[in-house]
Amino acid sequence: MIDLFAGAGGLALGFEQAGFSTAVALDSDATCADCLRVNFPETAVIHRDIRSISGKDILNEAGLGGREVDVVAGGPPCQGFSLIGLRDPKDARSGLVFEFHRLVTEIQPKFFVMENVPGILNAHKGKFFHSLIKLLERDGYRVVSPVRVLNAAQFGVPQNRQRVFILGVRNDLAFNPKYPIQSHISPRENQGNASDSGLFDHSLPITPTVRDAIADLPRVDDYEELIVSDEIPYDIEPLSDYARMMRGLLKDPGSALRPPKSWNSSICTGCRRTVHGPVLAKRCAETPPGETLPISRLYKLQWDNIANTLRAGTPTERGSYSSPRPIHPEQPRVVTVREGARLQSFPDWHRFHITKWHGFRQVGNAVPPLLARAVAKEILRALKS
Repeated sequence: MIDLFAGAGGLALGFEQAGFSTAVALDSDATCADCLRVNFPETAVIHRDIRSISGKDILNEAGLGGREVDVVAGGPPCQGFSLIGLRDPKDARSGLVFEFHRLVTEIQPKFFVMENVPGILNAHKGKFFHSLIKLLERDGYRVVSPVRVLNAAQFGVPQNRQRVFILGVRNDLAFNPKYPIQSHISPRENQGNASDSGLFDHSLPITPTVRDAIADLPRVDDYEELIVSDEIPYDIEPLSDYARMMRGLLKDPGSALRPPKSWNSSICTGCRRTVHGPVLAKRCAETPPGETLPISRLYKLQWDNIANTLRAGTPTERGSYSSPRPIHPEQPRVVTVREGARLQSFPDWHRFHITKWHGFRQVGNAVPPLLARAVAKEILRALKS
């Protein structure tokens, strides 16, 4: 597969867990390109603006020669469509969706997968989305219809995160890819009462909770060294199978990958502390879990539920906003990069930028690997049929 707008590699990781190999990962952000090189050492990483590169350039960079590409995947920047973003019709990032279309038509993969926020469906009263579909169909692809909005929580990710996935297959191929079927039920759904008990399949495994995901991670406020470093030895035993899999202590039965041999499994990375002032720390402590803090409106996580949607934040050139990380359910602070990565279903061996800002931006922008894996497995099933 080829991953465009690869970011920290959530899509690529999910596809590799399903059994694909990532031939190329492209991103215009230097910190993301570095992250990809560390985590995908056998992948050709291209650090360029997608508008400046052709499909031929990408294929040459990967050394694919005359080989056919199975999948081109990518999540073009979504802030121009986001229901919680600025929804600016002049946002240049919205046009990058059509760069994805251009490269799909130039590379001619068997399948394409595009991920985005649900807001893309209604952007410009639906005209944007319909124009994109018409272009893809005009240029030789069948779009699997109806296009689906998938919630990561229904695929084992401990986070309420809804994303649109657009699947397409080249017209000359008889493959019939489908959207993945829900594999997990969220803790809240599982608590269903008599009036809703028929809405959910209660035989499904329950999605891990915030407690399952992060309770074994280091209590970072206990370590002064984490003000300047992001690494610390694990000091708590994992409490769930989910945490054991994230730490490489338990084999992930659905993954074709193993932790890299170079990974030091005794050290937890992404643990750099955020030192809050006394006023904000007091608000963090006093706000009940499941509610938002006064003024900052940051959400405080609940131990026995899933997380809210993680966000990447806004860069300084678009308003000087900070990364809106949720509050830890017990400690008076925002979550760390590693805690956010666990809530996105990244294994602990996946390395992020050492800084809190770039690290959490990479996490918040990512496609949860477990969700990407579910989509990838359906494409793999179609390929083998």
